[in-house]
Amino acid sequence: MGIAAGSAGGQLLALAAAPLLARLYRPADFGVLAVIAALVLIVGTVAALRFEMAVPLPEREEDARALVRLGIAAAAGTAILGSVVVLLAGDRLAAWFGQPELDHWLWVVPPSAAAMGVVLVLNQFAVRHRRYGVIGRRNLLQSLSVVVTQIAAGGAGLRPGGLALGFGFGQVAAAVVLLRDVRGRGGTARTRPPQPRLLAVARRYRRFPFLLAPSGLLNILGTQLPVLLIAYWYGSAVAGWLGLTQRVIAMPAALVASAVAQVYLGEIARIARKQPREGRRVFLGASRKLALVAGLVALLVVVGAPAAFSLVFGPQWHSSGVYAQALAVFMAAQLVVSPLSQTLVVFERQALQLAWDAGRVVVVAGAVSVVALVGGSALTAVWTFGVSGALTYGVGWLMSLRVVTAAGRDSGRTRPAPRLVPQS
Repeated sequence: MGIAAGSAGGQLLALAAAPLLARLYRPADFGVLAVIAALVLIVGTVAALRFEMAVPLPEREEDARALVRLGIAAAAGTAILGSVVVLLAGDRLAAWFGQPELDHWLWVVPPSAAAMGVVLVLNQFAVRHRRYGVIGRRNLLQSLSVVVTQIAAGGAGLRPGGLALGFGFGQVAAAVVLLRDVRGRGGTARTRPPQPRLLAVARRYRRFPFLLAPSGLLNILGTQLPVLLIAYWYGSAVAGWLGLTQRVIAMPAALVASAVAQVYLGEIARIARKQPREGRRVFLGASRKLALVAGLVALLVVVGAPAAFSLVFGPQWHSSGVYAQALAVFMAAQLVVSPLSQTLVVFERQALQLAWDAGRVVVVAGAVSVVALVGGSALTAVWTFGVSGALTYGVGWLMSLRVVTAAGRDSGRTRPAPRLVPQS
């Protein structure tokens, strides 16, 4: 089972379950999920300190195994630190969002975020060995775990946190699938890197935690901070409508983009090592294919989302369909640009990636904040989120194109091609 098949199967399963979940849970319950999921994604993205991004790059296999161990250790530390934060400040965070019920469910965040970090690390280890089948199985089993847990919790009356519990359980299940695959092949357990080797690898790849971790945090904040701001300013019901919208269109697009990114990363890393002049052709070819799919999906969403949401999920979810229209262009831009943005990482343009991520957070979160502060409606805030986010993705695409073009041009000169491995 390939990555695309597993992702498609998982998303079809999630979409098939969505009408039932929309009747088991209220919009406010989806609002709790929106906040929990946003926090998990924000923390989980940097839980492994971005060591996972370096896993496909080393020539030596023992260095890759050392990076895997470093990433998993960092994720474990994230779980501990996150638990302390929830213990000390969970009630205040719930009060800040005006959702006291959040206090009981914030405990889902630390283990879920740590599990997400482990998944990111082991995914990249699978990409390194081109084991795309196990990634596809992980995507499918993750969706299955989420859906089964959420339906069971909703049927048992476990509200409002049943949705959040299912989301967290899906992260843990995905980590277990990948861990079993690694152990079954001997993987990192076959040769445990000695402590001095771990320290040497950590120093060699220090750019990843020091530059890419802040960049990764800013990257995910560009999509999730506006969700948290909308939940803060407009309440749990609006956050719930937005949450269902993301479940039906935005999150599936993000997961498909993630699956494509894993394949693209392996190919562009190989090209950067051996054939840099081919990078521009591969980049533009991937862009055209992704744009065709994204454009067709966005058109369908714009034309039919409100009526479809009301018909499938019930009249109380009509607003989710309107929000889907507002986010259609953003979803399309994310589907195209997100997989290709790894071009900056492969060609060691981490500082440029960091600058773009910082700019995106300022533009998107700032635009949504301005709308809320001047008294704009929730729908206006969502439209602002979608349009500003799409524009910043367009800037990111142009930056990646410029970098891959320059790398190909430079490879024809006497100086060597760009190094993939950061050196001390």
